Amino acid sequence: MVHFKDLTTAVRSFGDFRRVLHTGLYSQLVAMEIPVGGDIGDEVHTVDQILIFTSGKARATVAGKDKDISANDVVVVPAGTQHQFVNIGQTPLELITVYSPAEHKPDTVHKTKEEGDELEEAGKDEAPEWSQMSKKENEAKGIVKGEE
Repeated sequence: MVHFKDLTTAVRSFGDFRRVLHTGLYSQLVAMEIPVGGDIGDEVHTVDQILIFTSGKARATVAGKDKDISANDVVVVPAGTQHQFVNIGQTPLELITVYSPAEHKPDTVHKTKEEGDELEEAGKDEAPEWSQMSKKENEAKGIVKGEE
């Protein structure tokens, strides 16, 4: 069992722009902290992303539409959708995000957005190949047991 006690309650001060907490066969759990005035980055992923905001305030832009969001809000970004989140509050913006499948290396820790951008552009923050395989491929390789 992987357990994160009180992950979505109170201010945690994660301290890192991005930290992968867990990578499974079909999903990945990541904690993020965006500094005041900072942003996640205008991006498009080939994976689904669910963002669970735990503290702070942000302006979300998803598929060209803007909406102000705050703690306890959840935003779903389907694969292939442009998105950007800008911290518009007076405190760091904290969130937990779930990628499905994984988007980053399992041991990823980016202290800053700039560090993360640099590693991603250099191809040094890629999800593991096994996390990108289909359910059928994983069953055939015996990585996961299928229904009987």
